[in-house]
Amino acid sequence: MSIEIIVAEDHPLILMGIQHLLMEHMPAAVVTTTGDFNKALTLLEKQKYNLLIMDINLPGGDKVGMISSVRMKQPQIPILVCSSYDEQLYALPFLKAGANGYISKTAMNDEFKQAIDSVISGKIYASPSVMEQVFGQLFNTKGPQESIADKLTDKELEVARLLSKGLSTKAISEHIHLSSSSVSSYKAKIFEKLGVSNIIELTRYFELNG
Repeated sequence: MSIEIIVAEDHPLILMGIQHLLMEHMPAAVVTTTGDFNKALTLLEKQKYNLLIMDINLPGGDKVGMISSVRMKQPQIPILVCSSYDEQLYALPFLKAGANGYISKTAMNDEFKQAIDSVISGKIYASPSVMEQVFGQLFNTKGPQESIADKLTDKELEVARLLSKGLSTKAISEHIHLSSSSVSSYKAKIFEKLGVSNIIELTRYFELNG
């Protein structure tokens, strides 16, 4: 009996790599691909699949909300999120939303295969560092969001929140009475400390982590 897999990924090179790994690991698998989340939902509506591998940032998608949308079509389908975004920031929100696994696109091939086997067999997959976060929250130790936020000074946190709301450097400088160069300096430090590279990623971080 063949395994029906749907891969929702809009970057051709990444998609090619995932397909190659799937066919190497599961030669009998039937792989259907799409680069659009709405098209993925249409496919899920028409046919039953054994696994969904999907990126976070898909055209037509709604970040964490994509998980519930998928569950409305196929409640029991294993969902493996495969993303280039920092798993320290994004894994837990997606797992809490109901994804069965989260793996980084930078993971080794064997880890990717392990993740597939885990979610198909009904287990939850996450990297060891993410599992440490889970145990930290379970035993009421410092959670991932708190530990990351602790890396920012009060002023950096204030600037970060304003940046995530779409304010320009000039607008922020006027709002908190700092020079534009000082705001730019804070911005660079924030990006470095939170591991983000642009305003879009910073905004996503605040959307996912509150």
